[in-house]
Amino acid sequence: MKTRMAKLTTTSVILYVVGKAISYVSPNSIFAILEGLGTLGLIIALLYYLLKLIRSIQKRWFWKVRNKIIVSYAFVGIIPLIILGLLLWLTMRLVLGQLAALYLDGELQEVSEILREANQQIALGYHQKAEGRGAAEAGQIFKEEAQNTVRQITEQLGKVSWKVVQPGSADSIRILAAIPDIQVSEVKRSIPAWTRKGFSGLVYDGGQLYFRSIEPVQTGNTVYYSCLEAPFSQDLISRIRDETQLQMSLPVPLNDANIDVSLSDFASGGQINYISFIVPTDWETGVVTLSHHHATALRVPLRTVYDHYFTETQTLGAYLYGVFMFLGGLFVLVEVISLVIAVAIARSITRTIHSLDEATSAIQQGNFQYRIATQNRDQLEATAASFNKMSESILSLMREVSEKQRLEKEIEIAREVQAKLFPQKLPSIPNFQLAAACLPARQVSGDYYDFIPLGANAFDVVIGDISGKGISAALLMASLQSSIRTIISYQTLDGGRGASVAKSVSEVNRQLYFQTSPDKFATLVLSRFDAENLTVTYCNAGHNPPLIISDRSIRHLSKGGMVAGLFEDPVYDEETLELHPGDVVVYYTDGIVEAENPNGDQYGEDRLAELIIANTFLTADDLQALILDQLSCWVAGGDQRDDMTVVVVKMPS
Repeated sequence: MKTRMAKLTTTSVILYVVGKAISYVSPNSIFAILEGLGTLGLIIALLYYLLKLIRSIQKRWFWKVRNKIIVSYAFVGIIPLIILGLLLWLTMRLVLGQLAALYLDGELQEVSEILREANQQIALGYHQKAEGRGAAEAGQIFKEEAQNTVRQITEQLGKVSWKVVQPGSADSIRILAAIPDIQVSEVKRSIPAWTRKGFSGLVYDGGQLYFRSIEPVQTGNTVYYSCLEAPFSQDLISRIRDETQLQMSLPVPLNDANIDVSLSDFASGGQINYISFIVPTDWETGVVTLSHHHATALRVPLRTVYDHYFTETQTLGAYLYGVFMFLGGLFVLVEVISLVIAVAIARSITRTIHSLDEATSAIQQGNFQYRIATQNRDQLEATAASFNKMSESILSLMREVSEKQRLEKEIEIAREVQAKLFPQKLPSIPNFQLAAACLPARQVSGDYYDFIPLGANAFDVVIGDISGKGISAALLMASLQSSIRTIISYQTLDGGRGASVAKSVSEVNRQLYFQTSPDKFATLVLSRFDAENLTVTYCNAGHNPPLIISDRSIRHLSKGGMVAGLFEDPVYDEETLELHPGDVVVYYTDGIVEAENPNGDQYGEDRLAELIIANTFLTADDLQALILDQLSCWVAGGDQRDDMTVVVVKMPS
């Protein structure tokens, strides 16, 4: 993927440069599309590397739990705080914008109030001096009274005009005097009927905004109207700005299709940028309508708004200041407490996790004795305690495994030693067939068999079964083998046939009795075959009776006595039987006849006898193999519970 993206990036750069050059030389060339393809490729490459960078940062940053907690706290605590702060900021901007609009509206009302008071002053002066005068003389008196007032208002508001008029016909008036001077003439509908009782405010007349004050003056039966006017001009805006620091643009009608009221010219730090709406009265009708609404852009310094509403207006300012300070202090206090608690929790979490990480590294390096200091105060420390227990368990298991491996190694050595105890080579007796096999239930066996040659025409066959299984039984088996061979070898010195079989078994019993614990014993059969006379003399010490199959008849070799090793001096008998050509003698241990199938049925001596009778024609090796194969089928893959040993001796035919 990296190689592909590198190729894509290189190709995109080449396409972009070539396409850019072609576009510069020949703008309308079809090959200019190469620039677009290069741009698209660069965008894809940029997104790929950006995503890769994000994943790399994420992998490095979020590996530590502490960083994850910090990020979680940021999302849970700080980000909502930021959002809340933004909402509060926007709310304050809106509130301050409304306050600025109210401030402006107050200033405009003050302009109207200044004109009204000035016009009332002019009317009062005339009323005192012009009672009963004619219209022309009245106009001059009005003008004399108005000059000083108009001059003063002009210094406050900029350009100001004044006139005194007398209503004529229904649709006209007569201008008696004016400042600045204008030609006296009749002006149609200069004073609308709705203003005849007096008016002062902002009006919309002829597409322009004016501050106007109309004041009626009656002398006798004659009514005059003193009119004072100030246009809503840039000069007036400048004077308002100088006095109040309110910066505003010229009002623009909202119904103007080309309205362009922008705050860009007013953007600066520490300012309130706001759109304010000015609502004038229609001069012709005296009605306030939306069609004459104007908009102006405001820029008000924060300090100006604060000084105006929080200083000059003591009641409102003190109340709002107290509320804001209390909420701000409470907010800061809660945030600090939350931060302290979050840091404490994060430290407790990361401390335990750090300890777990160190412990894991120590165990990875083989130090299974490393332990984490815990106080069991929370779930993480409980986890650390469980980790300590796990470490102890692992250490204990390792010791057990080590001990088990040691024992297995020793057992393997014992198995190899035991295997050498069994006859490595069967004796060669003329015309006799010998076969034997032992299948231990474990790695070592408690069963024992042996062939002991006694000259050219005689040999002993021994089979035994030691009580128990495993190592102890194998050790006793080795001791039994050593005892039997020693006894028989001692008794056959000087080339003799030795003592009787029963005497040899009796001596074996005495040695087992004195050399083993009371709970250890062995069953065995010692048989002595005479190949010259074709006889067998045996003694059975509590063992499963061997079977002699002769002409499809069965005889059991059961003559003897009790098991060897339980009593000091029991009596053992022997029996000598005549053999015939083709006879088969089969020795076995209890693991053969007690083998169980999956249903729990034992193989039994009867099945063994039937199997031997049906297959006496086989050689000794084949018959021994057949017996073990049948047993394997019988147990059907189940566990072997006991050692299995079988010995076959077949007479010459």
